[in-house]
Amino acid sequence: MSCSCRKGKKLSSLESREIELLLKFLKENPEAFRLILEVVNSFRPTDSERVKAERVFLAVKDILELGLLSYSKAGKLLHILNEFFVKRSDKQRGNFLEILISKLGPFTFKGKYRRVNQCKVFKGNKKLSDKEIDVSFSGKGTLELHECKANMVRQWRDPLTKKSKKGKKLHFLNSLPKECRGEKEVIPCCSGLDGQIGTEYIRLVFKFYGYKNIVVVGREEIFKKFLERLR
Repeated sequence: MSCSCRKGKKLSSLESREIELLLKFLKENPEAFRLILEVVNSFRPTDSERVKAERVFLAVKDILELGLLSYSKAGKLLHILNEFFVKRSDKQRGNFLEILISKLGPFTFKGKYRRVNQCKVFKGNKKLSDKEIDVSFSGKGTLELHECKANMVRQWRDPLTKKSKKGKKLHFLNSLPKECRGEKEVIPCCSGLDGQIGTEYIRLVFKFYGYKNIVVVGREEIFKKFLERLR
């Protein structure tokens, strides 16, 4: 019997003006995509307002000095990021990633799909867990499920055994391909804005703990998918 992801929320419940502006800027300036996502990835919610503003300024300064943006565009980005980080809670980062993944579509299959956000996994009419799936893509023969964390290295720290709080979620995701054997192949994914080194590190960590069924999607995979959607 195949599994499905149901009882989700509308994407609009995650959206905000700041996220909309940042996504629009990324689409208009793909050359700065990687560095902007690095800023979002490295943001620390415990920083003071002053430190947040300083980090944003220095990041935009680096992008400008690399010649990726003009002065006018850099000024616009500075304003957008200040609004995004300084005046909103850390939840904004998570919502941004979920919306970005949602708009990009599935990473492991092509073709038509149905997307559901913040849903629960069902096998037939039986709910397998109360654990929430951030983004689900259901295609003809595939169900792709995403657990989104803006900073995976910071999130997926030891211990990650199946008895630990964080490990329970990973164990659940990893068990789904076997639990949901049927007409659809279930592919659990952990997605984040980490760079190549951080992403590879998470893959090694998951391998160490035996979470071999989880596909790790990092900044480079997201950037590649982003460019595909622009074509």
